[in-house]
Amino acid sequence: MTKILHNSKVRGFSLVEMLIYIAILVLMLAVIMNVVVSIIRSGRIVKSLKNVENSATVSIERLVRELRQAESINVSLSILNENPGRLLLEGIDDMGTPRTVEFYLFEDRILFKENGIDIGALTQMDAQVSNLTFYRFFGPNSEGIRTEMTIESGTSTHYRSEKFYSSALLR
Repeated sequence: MTKILHNSKVRGFSLVEMLIYIAILVLMLAVIMNVVVSIIRSGRIVKSLKNVENSATVSIERLVRELRQAESINVSLSILNENPGRLLLEGIDDMGTPRTVEFYLFEDRILFKENGIDIGALTQMDAQVSNLTFYRFFGPNSEGIRTEMTIESGTSTHYRSEKFYSSALLR
């Protein structure tokens, strides 16, 4: 009779080792998912802030530039001290022809008209303007406009709202 010798060392993982490896893998996946969610959330917050700030910068710069070039404010056609406001400026362009410029709120966006023609929106698509108010101030030798606007952007969990103020004198 021949004896068959078996190698008694069995290769592989035990059930306990497999459970430990799975637990470590689940823990690592949970940490990775947390990091990914945090990065996405931060990106949305930054996008909301960027929309608000870019919309405010473009709107205020254009408004101040047009105020400094204007000769008068058409008070009868402007809506002052109320939200939503409307500002109609009158002046003369470089060629000596009369020029009107209008700023107003329509569907939560600040729009700009020049000589009665819509030029377009000054605020970004993802930003909403909830307040646009123009206040006229004047003295014996000067006249100006103080502007107050509130711009919002984002979703319910990544929502940003900022108030902006500016003042400018007519020439």
